[in-house]
Amino acid sequence: MQRALLLLTAAAGSSALSLSTRVLPSSRALSLSARLPAAHRCTTRLHATVEDEVDLCEVWDASDEEFRKLGCAGPRIRLIAEAREAKQGRDEKRRGAVLSHVEALEKENPTPKPLESPLLSGRWRLVFTTSESILGTRRMRPFRPRRRILQDINAEKLTAKNEEWVLGGLLRNSVRARLEPRDDGATVDVIFKRFGIGWLKLPAPKSARGVLTTTYLDDEMRISRGDRGNIFVLVKEGSSKI
Repeated sequence: MQRALLLLTAAAGSSALSLSTRVLPSSRALSLSARLPAAHRCTTRLHATVEDEVDLCEVWDASDEEFRKLGCAGPRIRLIAEAREAKQGRDEKRRGAVLSHVEALEKENPTPKPLESPLLSGRWRLVFTTSESILGTRRMRPFRPRRRILQDINAEKLTAKNEEWVLGGLLRNSVRARLEPRDDGATVDVIFKRFGIGWLKLPAPKSARGVLTTTYLDDEMRISRGDRGNIFVLVKEGSSKI
């Protein structure tokens, strides 16, 4: 994807745009929220003792010290731990450890037909990918995306949007796409419709297409594989904005 969706970058392949909020727990929880801008805030659940009660978005945002104090560990948290060590996928030497956790989770996928599930819709935040175009590793440093790379999916409208921020967060790039489901309930054809570079909006060429299969989905984590072999791991930040 020529800077295309996470959902699709692997899928379309060009060097595209680096395409459940919960009630606060008891006072034992460490409040990362107080330090995060409201628009970026995830519910604080860091000190839960059961993995299902931990907010994975907050785990991803935790400082190294806070992460070491986590009150529980489970397969999803172990995956996030490796993704943190791999710097979202930028450290190629550590990708193998992440991928082993990805494969283990895929074998336990609780949602075999994610396209039929309400869990698919939402605002998703990238925690790991093997896609160089999304990570922007070959771009000039000012144009490499910041750590917060987002993807909104609206399963009812079959639309998706990816966003990244460059130039120290001053410039927002985006890409919008239409999704066409296949019969297996897990795979979509991705048709890119529009690219955005700051205020500039450009129609996507007709050749900007891809394929993406969701291989794991629960209420807070999604794993997808593109037709060019790239892998995407995302955690849910909130409701879809499209």
